[in-house]
Amino acid sequence: MEHTRETRDMAAVAGDRVSGCRAGADRHGLRTRDVMTKDVITATTSDTVFSAAIKMSENRVSCLVILGDELVTGILTEKDILRAVGREETDFGLLTVRETMSSPVEVISPDMSVIEAGQIMESKDIRRLPVVQDAKLLGIVTQTDITRGLISLSPLGYICDIMSTNVATVGAAATVAEAARIMSSNGISCVVAMHRNDVAGIVSEKDVLRRVVALHRNATQTHVRDVMSFPVAAVPPSYSILSASKKMEKMRLHRLVIMEGKKVCGIVTQTDVMRAVRTELERVEVERDALMTELATLAQCVTQDMEKLQDLVSETPDSAGIDREAVGATDMPE
Repeated sequence: MEHTRETRDMAAVAGDRVSGCRAGADRHGLRTRDVMTKDVITATTSDTVFSAAIKMSENRVSCLVILGDELVTGILTEKDILRAVGREETDFGLLTVRETMSSPVEVISPDMSVIEAGQIMESKDIRRLPVVQDAKLLGIVTQTDITRGLISLSPLGYICDIMSTNVATVGAAATVAEAARIMSSNGISCVVAMHRNDVAGIVSEKDVLRRVVALHRNATQTHVRDVMSFPVAAVPPSYSILSASKKMEKMRLHRLVIMEGKKVCGIVTQTDVMRAVRTELERVEVERDALMTELATLAQCVTQDMEKLQDLVSETPDSAGIDREAVGATDMPE
Protein backbone atom coordinates (compact mmCIF):
# COMPACT_ATOMS: atom_id res chain seq x y z
CA MET A 1 0.00 0.00 0.00
CA GLU A 2 2.94 2.36 0.59
CA HIS A 3 3.81 2.26 -3.10
CA THR A 4 0.22 3.12 -3.98
CA ARG A 5 0.13 6.09 -1.60
CA GLU A 6 3.47 7.38 -2.88
CA THR A 7 2.27 7.13 -6.46
CA ARG A 8 -0.97 8.87 -5.59
CA ASP A 9 1.04 11.64 -3.94
CA MET A 10 3.18 11.91 -7.06
CA ALA A 11 0.06 12.25 -9.22
CA ALA A 12 -1.38 14.87 -6.87
CA VAL A 13 1.83 16.90 -6.96
CA ALA A 14 1.93 16.70 -10.76
CA GLY A 15 -1.67 17.82 -10.94
CA ASP A 16 -0.98 20.73 -8.61
CA ARG A 17 1.99 21.79 -10.69
CA VAL A 18 -0.10 21.70 -13.87
CA SER A 19 -2.80 23.78 -12.20
CA GLY A 20 -0.16 26.17 -10.93
CA CYS A 21 1.22 26.66 -14.42
CA ARG A 22 -2.21 27.43 -15.82
CA ALA A 23 -3.73 29.41 -12.99
CA GLY A 24 -3.18 33.17 -12.84
CA ALA A 25 -1.53 35.54 -15.28
CA ASP A 26 1.69 35.93 -13.34
CA ARG A 27 3.42 32.69 -14.38
CA HIS A 28 6.91 34.15 -14.27
CA GLY A 29 6.52 36.18 -11.06
CA LEU A 30 7.18 39.46 -12.93
CA ARG A 31 4.34 41.93 -12.63
CA THR A 32 3.79 45.46 -13.85
CA ARG A 33 4.47 46.85 -10.39
CA ASP A 34 8.00 45.41 -10.73
CA VAL A 35 8.82 47.29 -13.94
CA MET A 36 6.64 50.44 -13.83
CA THR A 37 7.93 54.00 -13.46
CA LYS A 38 6.47 55.57 -10.33
CA ASP A 39 7.31 59.21 -11.06
CA VAL A 40 4.68 60.04 -13.69
CA ILE A 41 4.73 63.39 -15.48
CA THR A 42 1.15 64.71 -15.72
CA ALA A 43 -0.84 67.57 -17.22
CA THR A 44 -4.42 68.84 -17.25
CA THR A 45 -6.91 69.08 -20.09
CA SER A 46 -6.73 72.90 -20.05
CA ASP A 47 -2.97 72.98 -20.68
CA THR A 48 -1.84 73.95 -24.15
CA VAL A 49 -0.12 71.47 -26.44
CA PHE A 50 2.83 73.86 -26.58
CA SER A 51 3.32 73.80 -22.79
CA ALA A 52 2.79 70.03 -22.78
CA ALA A 53 5.41 69.57 -25.50
CA ILE A 54 7.91 71.63 -23.51
CA LYS A 55 7.20 69.55 -20.39
CA MET A 56 7.70 66.31 -22.35
CA SER A 57 10.91 67.60 -23.92
CA GLU A 58 12.39 68.87 -20.63
CA ASN A 59 11.58 65.65 -18.78
CA ARG A 60 12.65 63.45 -21.71
CA VAL A 61 9.37 61.49 -21.70
CA SER A 62 7.21 60.36 -24.61
CA CYS A 63 3.83 61.02 -23.01
CA LEU A 64 1.91 62.87 -20.31
CA VAL A 65 -0.88 61.31 -18.26
CA ILE A 66 -3.80 63.73 -18.17
CA LEU A 67 -5.55 64.11 -14.81
CA GLY A 68 -8.91 65.58 -13.92
CA ASP A 69 -9.95 65.70 -10.25
CA GLU A 70 -6.98 63.37 -9.60
CA LEU A 71 -8.47 60.77 -11.96
CA VAL A 72 -6.86 59.58 -15.18
CA THR A 73 -8.90 61.12 -18.00
CA GLY A 74 -6.56 60.71 -20.95
CA ILE A 75 -3.01 60.49 -22.24
CA LEU A 76 -1.07 62.80 -24.55
CA THR A 77 1.63 61.05 -26.59
CA GLU A 78 4.13 61.98 -29.25
CA LYS A 79 1.84 60.28 -31.76
CA ASP A 80 -1.09 62.52 -30.78
CA ILE A 81 1.06 65.60 -31.35
CA LEU A 82 2.37 64.14 -34.63
CA ARG A 83 -1.22 63.84 -35.90
CA ALA A 84 -1.77 67.51 -35.12
CA VAL A 85 1.38 68.39 -37.06
CA GLY A 86 0.16 66.25 -39.96
CA ARG A 87 -3.12 68.22 -39.93
CA GLU A 88 -0.93 71.32 -40.30
CA GLU A 89 -1.96 72.78 -36.97
CA THR A 90 0.27 75.81 -36.52
CA ASP A 91 -0.59 77.53 -33.25
CA PHE A 92 0.14 75.01 -30.52
CA GLY A 93 -0.03 77.82 -28.00
CA LEU A 94 -3.81 77.91 -28.49
CA LEU A 95 -4.48 74.20 -29.13
CA THR A 96 -5.43 72.53 -25.84
CA VAL A 97 -4.53 69.11 -24.51
CA ARG A 98 -8.25 68.27 -24.37
CA GLU A 99 -8.46 68.66 -28.16
CA THR A 100 -5.40 66.51 -28.84
CA MET A 101 -5.15 63.80 -26.15
CA SER A 102 -6.28 60.19 -26.49
CA SER A 103 -9.31 59.42 -24.33
CA PRO A 104 -10.56 57.19 -22.76
CA VAL A 105 -7.21 55.72 -21.82
CA GLU A 106 -6.39 52.06 -21.28
CA VAL A 107 -5.21 51.44 -17.70
CA ILE A 108 -3.92 48.30 -15.99
CA SER A 109 -3.55 46.84 -12.51
CA PRO A 110 -0.17 46.69 -10.73
CA ASP A 111 -0.68 42.93 -10.35
CA MET A 112 -0.95 42.26 -14.08
CA SER A 113 1.89 40.19 -15.56
CA VAL A 114 4.32 41.84 -17.95
CA ILE A 115 3.33 39.30 -20.61
CA GLU A 116 -0.33 40.30 -20.43
CA ALA A 117 0.59 44.00 -20.43
CA GLY A 118 2.62 43.36 -23.58
CA GLN A 119 -0.35 41.62 -25.18
CA ILE A 120 -2.56 44.65 -24.46
CA MET A 121 0.01 47.01 -25.96
CA GLU A 122 0.28 44.93 -29.12
CA SER A 123 -3.45 44.31 -29.58
CA LYS A 124 -4.37 47.97 -29.04
CA ASP A 125 -1.31 49.41 -30.80
CA ILE A 126 -0.22 51.51 -27.82
CA ARG A 127 3.16 51.93 -26.14
CA ARG A 128 2.23 53.17 -22.67
CA LEU A 129 -0.17 51.99 -19.95
CA PRO A 130 -0.95 53.97 -16.78
CA VAL A 131 -1.00 51.71 -13.70
CA VAL A 132 -4.06 52.38 -11.56
CA GLN A 133 -5.41 50.85 -8.36
CA ASP A 134 -8.59 52.00 -6.60
CA ALA A 135 -8.80 54.88 -9.11
CA LYS A 136 -5.37 56.15 -7.95
CA LEU A 137 -2.49 56.60 -10.40
CA LEU A 138 0.46 54.53 -9.14
CA GLY A 139 2.79 54.71 -12.11
CA ILE A 140 3.15 54.07 -15.81
CA VAL A 141 4.49 51.14 -17.82
CA THR A 142 6.07 51.86 -21.18
CA GLN A 143 7.11 49.61 -23.99
CA THR A 144 10.70 50.07 -22.82
CA ASP A 145 9.79 48.74 -19.36
CA ILE A 146 7.95 45.73 -20.78
CA THR A 147 10.72 44.94 -23.27
CA ARG A 148 13.37 45.12 -20.54
CA GLY A 149 11.34 42.79 -18.32
CA LEU A 150 10.66 40.26 -21.07
CA ILE A 151 14.25 40.27 -22.31
CA SER A 152 15.41 39.42 -18.79
CA LEU A 153 13.26 36.29 -18.97
CA SER A 154 14.13 35.02 -22.42
CA PRO A 155 16.99 36.34 -24.62
CA LEU A 156 16.44 35.47 -28.28
CA GLY A 157 18.28 35.19 -31.58
CA TYR A 158 18.99 37.75 -34.29
CA ILE A 159 17.21 40.92 -35.36
CA CYS A 160 17.07 39.82 -38.99
CA ASP A 161 14.36 37.39 -37.85
CA ILE A 162 12.10 40.12 -36.45
CA MET A 163 12.90 43.33 -38.35
CA SER A 164 10.39 45.13 -40.57
CA THR A 165 11.62 45.19 -44.15
CA ASN A 166 9.06 47.73 -45.41
CA VAL A 167 10.90 50.97 -44.58
CA ALA A 168 9.19 54.31 -45.24
CA THR A 169 11.46 57.03 -46.61
CA VAL A 170 11.22 60.74 -47.26
CA GLY A 171 13.49 63.20 -49.01
CA ALA A 172 15.69 65.29 -46.74
CA ALA A 173 14.37 68.39 -48.53
CA ALA A 174 10.71 67.54 -47.75
CA THR A 175 8.81 69.46 -45.07
CA VAL A 176 8.21 68.10 -41.60
CA ALA A 177 4.47 68.28 -42.28
CA GLU A 178 4.95 65.89 -45.22
CA ALA A 179 6.97 63.50 -43.07
CA ALA A 180 4.33 63.67 -40.34
CA ARG A 181 1.59 62.79 -42.83
CA ILE A 182 3.58 59.77 -44.07
CA MET A 183 4.03 58.52 -40.50
CA SER A 184 0.40 59.13 -39.51
CA SER A 185 -1.10 57.56 -42.64
CA ASN A 186 1.11 54.46 -42.34
CA GLY A 187 0.79 54.12 -38.58
CA ILE A 188 4.56 54.24 -38.08
CA SER A 189 6.74 56.21 -35.67
CA CYS A 190 9.60 57.21 -38.00
CA VAL A 191 10.77 57.70 -41.57
CA VAL A 192 14.28 57.38 -42.98
CA ALA A 193 15.49 60.60 -44.60
CA MET A 194 17.26 60.11 -47.92
CA HIS A 195 19.62 62.38 -49.86
CA ARG A 196 19.79 61.02 -53.38
CA ASN A 197 20.42 57.31 -52.77
CA ASP A 198 22.12 57.62 -49.42
CA VAL A 199 20.69 57.53 -45.90
CA ALA A 200 20.94 61.07 -44.50
CA GLY A 201 19.16 60.64 -41.18
CA ILE A 202 15.95 59.56 -39.49
CA VAL A 203 12.90 61.55 -38.36
CA SER A 204 10.83 60.20 -35.47
CA GLU A 205 7.84 61.39 -33.47
CA LYS A 206 10.28 62.57 -30.81
CA ASP A 207 12.20 64.72 -33.31
CA VAL A 208 8.98 66.40 -34.42
CA LEU A 209 7.93 67.07 -30.83
CA ARG A 210 11.27 68.40 -29.55
CA ARG A 211 12.58 70.21 -32.62
CA VAL A 212 9.37 71.56 -34.10
CA VAL A 213 6.41 71.74 -31.71
CA ALA A 214 8.35 72.49 -28.48
CA LEU A 215 10.31 75.20 -30.34
CA HIS A 216 7.13 76.64 -31.89
CA ARG A 217 8.38 76.14 -35.45
CA ASN A 218 6.04 75.91 -38.42
CA ALA A 219 6.02 72.31 -39.70
CA THR A 220 4.95 73.39 -43.20
CA GLN A 221 7.99 75.62 -43.51
CA THR A 222 10.55 73.46 -41.68
CA HIS A 223 12.52 70.90 -43.67
CA VAL A 224 13.31 67.33 -42.67
CA ARG A 225 17.06 67.97 -42.93
CA ASP A 226 16.73 70.63 -40.21
CA VAL A 227 15.21 68.31 -37.58
CA MET A 228 16.34 64.78 -38.49
CA SER A 229 18.62 62.76 -36.23
CA PHE A 230 21.99 61.81 -37.70
CA PRO A 231 24.17 59.87 -37.96
CA VAL A 232 21.66 57.03 -38.02
CA ALA A 233 21.93 54.38 -35.29
CA ALA A 234 22.47 51.35 -37.52
CA VAL A 235 23.36 47.71 -36.87
CA PRO A 236 23.89 44.69 -39.17
CA PRO A 237 21.25 41.96 -39.63
CA SER A 238 23.41 39.54 -37.61
CA TYR A 239 23.05 41.68 -34.47
CA SER A 240 21.45 39.80 -31.58
CA ILE A 241 18.03 40.82 -30.26
CA LEU A 242 19.43 41.10 -26.75
CA SER A 243 22.23 43.42 -27.90
CA ALA A 244 19.79 45.48 -29.98
CA SER A 245 17.49 45.91 -26.99
CA LYS A 246 20.38 47.00 -24.76
CA LYS A 247 21.63 49.41 -27.43
CA MET A 248 18.20 51.03 -27.78
CA GLU A 249 17.88 51.39 -24.03
CA LYS A 250 21.39 52.81 -23.61
CA MET A 251 20.92 55.33 -26.45
CA ARG A 252 17.33 56.08 -25.38
CA LEU A 253 16.04 55.01 -28.80
CA HIS A 254 12.89 53.17 -29.84
CA ARG A 255 14.27 51.83 -33.11
CA LEU A 256 17.41 50.81 -34.99
CA VAL A 257 18.02 50.89 -38.74
CA ILE A 258 19.31 47.58 -40.10
CA MET A 259 21.98 48.11 -42.75
CA GLU A 260 24.44 46.05 -44.78
CA GLY A 261 27.02 48.50 -45.98
CA LYS A 262 25.04 51.45 -47.36
CA LYS A 263 21.95 49.38 -48.06
CA VAL A 264 18.93 49.70 -45.75
CA CYS A 265 17.60 46.21 -45.01
CA GLY A 266 14.93 47.09 -42.49
CA ILE A 267 14.05 48.64 -39.15
CA VAL A 268 13.67 46.96 -35.79
CA THR A 269 11.62 48.67 -33.09
CA GLN A 270 10.90 47.98 -29.45
CA THR A 271 7.49 46.74 -30.61
CA ASP A 272 9.21 44.10 -32.75
CA VAL A 273 11.45 43.03 -29.85
CA MET A 274 8.60 42.92 -27.34
CA ARG A 275 6.39 40.87 -29.69
CA ALA A 276 9.18 38.39 -30.46
CA VAL A 277 10.13 37.82 -26.82
CA ARG A 278 6.52 37.54 -25.68
CA THR A 279 5.77 35.02 -28.45
CA GLU A 280 8.80 32.95 -27.43
CA LEU A 281 7.77 32.97 -23.77
CA GLU A 282 4.24 31.92 -24.68
CA ARG A 283 5.63 29.07 -26.79
CA VAL A 284 7.78 27.89 -23.88
CA GLU A 285 4.75 28.04 -21.58
CA VAL A 286 2.66 25.95 -23.97
CA GLU A 287 5.39 23.33 -24.18
CA ARG A 288 5.80 23.31 -20.40
CA ASP A 289 2.05 22.93 -19.83
CA ALA A 290 1.96 20.04 -22.32
CA LEU A 291 4.87 18.37 -20.53
CA MET A 292 3.21 18.76 -17.13
CA THR A 293 -0.05 17.33 -18.51
CA GLU A 294 1.83 14.31 -19.84
CA LEU A 295 3.50 13.88 -16.45
CA ALA A 296 0.16 14.00 -14.64
CA THR A 297 -1.34 11.47 -17.08
CA LEU A 298 1.65 9.16 -16.66
CA ALA A 299 1.42 9.40 -12.86
CA GLN A 300 -2.29 8.54 -13.01
CA CYS A 301 -1.58 5.49 -15.16
CA VAL A 302 1.13 4.34 -12.76
CA THR A 303 -1.27 4.79 -9.85
CA GLN A 304 -3.90 2.64 -11.54
CA ASP A 305 -1.32 -0.07 -12.35
CA MET A 306 -0.04 -0.07 -8.77
CA GLU A 307 -3.58 -0.41 -7.41
CA LYS A 308 -4.22 -3.40 -9.69
CA LEU A 309 -0.93 -4.98 -8.60
CA GLN A 310 -1.76 -4.38 -4.92
CA ASP A 311 -5.17 -6.01 -5.35
CA LEU A 312 -3.54 -9.02 -7.04
CA VAL A 313 -0.94 -9.38 -4.27
CA SER A 314 -3.56 -9.12 -1.51
CA GLU A 315 -5.75 -11.83 -3.10
CA THR A 316 -2.94 -14.40 -3.69
CA PRO A 317 -2.50 -15.76 -0.07
CA ASP A 318 -6.24 -16.57 0.34
CA SER A 319 -6.32 -18.41 -2.95
CA ALA A 320 -3.25 -20.44 -1.98
CA GLY A 321 -4.81 -21.33 1.40
CA ILE A 322 -7.97 -22.63 -0.21
CA ASP A 323 -5.95 -24.80 -2.57
CA ARG A 324 -3.96 -26.30 0.34
CA GLU A 325 -7.13 -27.13 2.28
CA ALA A 326 -8.57 -28.80 -0.75
CA VAL A 327 -5.45 -30.84 -1.25
CA GLY A 328 -5.31 -31.78 2.47
CA ALA A 329 -8.91 -33.00 2.48
CA THR A 330 -8.21 -35.26 -0.44
CA ASP A 331 -5.15 -36.84 1.21
CA MET A 332 -6.87 -37.68 4.56
CA PRO A 333 -7.37 -41.47 5.17
CA GLU A 334 -10.94 -42.78 5.46
